[in-house]
Amino acid sequence: MRKIVTGILAHVDAGKTTLSESLLLASGAIRKAGRVDSGDAFLDYNKWERSRGITIFAKFARINVGDTELILADTPGHVDFSGEMERTLNICDQAILIISATDGIQSHTRTVWRLLRERKIPTFIFVNKTDLPCQSRDFLIKVLQEGLSKEIIDFSSYGTPGFYEDAATASEEMLEEFMDTGIVSDDHIRKAISDSLLFPVMFGSALKQEGTGEFLDTVVKFGVTPQVRPNFGAVCVKIDRDKGGNRLTHLKVTGGTLKVKDLINGEKINEIRLYSGERFESVKEVSATEICAVTGLKDTHQGDVFGSEVSVPSTAIEPVLIYAAEFPAGTDKQAMYRNLCELMEEEPGLKVEFNEDTGDIFLHLMGEVQTEILTSLLKERFGTDISFGTGKILYKETIAGIAEGVGHFEPLRHYAEVHLLLEPLERGRGLIFESDVSVNDLSLNWQRLVLTHLGERVHRGVLTGSPITDIKITLVAGRAHLKHTEGGDFRQATYRAVRQGLMLTESILLEPFYDFELRIPESSVGRAMTDIDRMCGTAVITGNEGGMAVIEGRAPVSTLNGYAKDVAAYTKGTGSLSVSPAGYDKCHNAEEVIERMHYDPNLDRRNPCDSVFCSHGSGVIVPWDEVYEHMHLPLTLGVNQDNQTEETLLLQGPKERATAFLTVDEVDSIINRSGFSNARTGKRAPVRQESKPVVYRGTRVKEKYLLIDGYNLVHAWDELKDLASRDINAAADRLMDMISDYSGFTGLNTILVFDAYKLKDHQTEELKYHNIRVVYTKTAETADRYIERYAHENGKRFDIVVVTSDGAEQVIIRGGGCTLQSCRDFIEDYNSRKKNLGDIRLPEGVNLI
Repeated sequence: MRKIVTGILAHVDAGKTTLSESLLLASGAIRKAGRVDSGDAFLDYNKWERSRGITIFAKFARINVGDTELILADTPGHVDFSGEMERTLNICDQAILIISATDGIQSHTRTVWRLLRERKIPTFIFVNKTDLPCQSRDFLIKVLQEGLSKEIIDFSSYGTPGFYEDAATASEEMLEEFMDTGIVSDDHIRKAISDSLLFPVMFGSALKQEGTGEFLDTVVKFGVTPQVRPNFGAVCVKIDRDKGGNRLTHLKVTGGTLKVKDLINGEKINEIRLYSGERFESVKEVSATEICAVTGLKDTHQGDVFGSEVSVPSTAIEPVLIYAAEFPAGTDKQAMYRNLCELMEEEPGLKVEFNEDTGDIFLHLMGEVQTEILTSLLKERFGTDISFGTGKILYKETIAGIAEGVGHFEPLRHYAEVHLLLEPLERGRGLIFESDVSVNDLSLNWQRLVLTHLGERVHRGVLTGSPITDIKITLVAGRAHLKHTEGGDFRQATYRAVRQGLMLTESILLEPFYDFELRIPESSVGRAMTDIDRMCGTAVITGNEGGMAVIEGRAPVSTLNGYAKDVAAYTKGTGSLSVSPAGYDKCHNAEEVIERMHYDPNLDRRNPCDSVFCSHGSGVIVPWDEVYEHMHLPLTLGVNQDNQTEETLLLQGPKERATAFLTVDEVDSIINRSGFSNARTGKRAPVRQESKPVVYRGTRVKEKYLLIDGYNLVHAWDELKDLASRDINAAADRLMDMISDYSGFTGLNTILVFDAYKLKDHQTEELKYHNIRVVYTKTAETADRYIERYAHENGKRFDIVVVTSDGAEQVIIRGGGCTLQSCRDFIEDYNSRKKNLGDIRLPEGVNLI
């Protein structure tokens, strides 16, 4: 049977859930169509959805028509839950867009249409509520063609000469066929829809089941058959929990088959469920194009890809407000943070921040409706009361110019230097990380570590401490030490290079914006335009329908928030305001915000701008504006200065010298006379050679796994054994850093296992430490027992190497078909790899600083 995942999308109150009920009824899937206002809709079965009359969570229903099964994906239409809608688009083969005949194209409709076109998802349009007083069909088609796409064609007249004439304009091939035969074949029409060259539109009333049967036949007849891969592949759609508290991972299978007891990332699937509404059927196997929910997976997240699947588009719609969470006195904040992180698995749009110094918890949300749902959810699941203060704007920062940030980290017996080129990007691009360094200058493994460290944290700007965005950060130079460099050194150097680069160039404060549509009586237009101007927005009157003016525009979230209540007041309830996220742009009152937030980047110890150099055997902090004087590598960013000589540059102050653009030859001269002035040799600073860019793109799934018995390796390693005799926890922490480095060297998916079997009432605990997984076993379970069980369950699916010198364990591991590596061999391999990485040596006898 052909299966097609079909997303249903609309602006809030356009009749999306009503159309879903009507389609289910038309197909015979249900006997009676439920209603949103009656609280008995098939898909809106959640109590909060029924009480509010809106869709909050994406859900699935199944419609069988002939040899085709449509898997309907009902998505939220409210702006507060736009992220849920966007994430669902990543698994849709085609989409149904519903537009209200009485309201026409609204702001959120345009957002949905843009997302559909970006993903090139074939789209069928249903104009709903034609039973109510509205414009003529011809007028509505003209509005759709002018507002969305001229390729929108009325399929209500399918089979007529006029229909074929309109459809033939989609492609030259179709036009030639029409000129020769007077018709266009269904196959050509289907291909044009699949290629987004044609968008069918039909009309009706979902509430009265008018036109919905014909629309369903059209969607099935011209539906897009998805392409599948021969090998297993899947995308994680979402995470939720059933009534029994079981964790459910919803997957779309994009290739091959998936069976009960199969392993995904080393975890076994216990059950496979096919959901339709809140009912489900358990099956033993599913094939490509199916949507299913599985139990048994604990380390999955929305957007994860498995097997042959490569990636899914990132989410563009992000929370725009930040709320401080308030709990009753005596509440365990750490426990609440863990509970909120559990909810964050189910709602990736929810972002949780925990301030370890103050114990305060902050949540990134879209609006008040989301806070109300979260309050009810926490009370029901965890029995905890939570309240929120007034939402504050979630600002971001970007840069206006180019800068080369330098980070140096060299306390005693550590060494790393990183040069990062920061370049501004157009709005909405986010952060892009690349490397443009020759492997002759810096080993590829170190480059990968730098790029990993760039992507592993939220980097803060220097104006208000807000997250940075719309910046391309390129690794342009770096240096490691043959003996002293470790992965953690590059982490520190990378973070400091980003901050120093931000300090060198001009930063711009960004704030979130809304696109809005305002429908008000003509008599209120003057008041509205005055308000919009006061709110620093822009607007234009786009229409006039029955004495109601339509105003469309764009305004900051900070000023537009709460304006819907004002509209209702001055229009006496006849006006309406609808909004949709429009991304970030330059803040309208940046100076006021910066002054109010009173952020000093020099005092932010969690995000230091300075670097650490070695002087007389100890680490010395060098301020960010003096780093250029002491760095060990030359700048790579150079522009000829017509009126500046090398002598005048050397006479400038440190900050002015840091912001000057120099040629490579000028930098070489300055570096050898300042940064290397204490060298006892005449060697000059190495010059970076040009090479092809190296772009690192990590993968989520690795075929090779490395399992390490942590304490067994600690006691076999002389360096760690001595440390363990004084502080076993310090030895374990040191080992975690070293294994993280090794994983970076090799690219292996590494699991480090420690015994916790002597701890009372301890459950198995897994955590991600940089690029490795660390496991602490449960009470009464040793590390070797955990490794044996893991190897037994996964030995046939993955290439597993186990590091241990436990004799009994070695026998079992070999018997399980896994590769064994002794602790001694592993230590030798680690040391050998570190030695080979030291391709850039410090000049002999150099006394740094």
